[in-house]
Amino acid sequence: MDRKVLITNSLGQQMQADVVTAFTLKENNNSYIVYTFNEKDGNNVKIYTSRIRIENGEIYFDAITDQEEWNKVRNAIIEQARD
Repeated sequence: MDRKVLITNSLGQQMQADVVTAFTLKENNNSYIVYTFNEKDGNNVKIYTSRIRIENGEIYFDAITDQEEWNKVRNAIIEQARD
């Protein structure tokens, strides 16, 4: 993975993550990012997905809390993996 992003968590700590993919859903015109810190969970690498919000020139990653939105995002990720 060659794309990196610097993420500041809620404690103010900065962590570098690898970007897996980013995309925009046509249904709601929201942008999303899939990223990893390369943490292992057994044989799998953990990935994270957030909604991208831009406010006053700053980029924020918001949690996806709506189940319907999450289903659409998950389906988009699956489709990208198939391609």
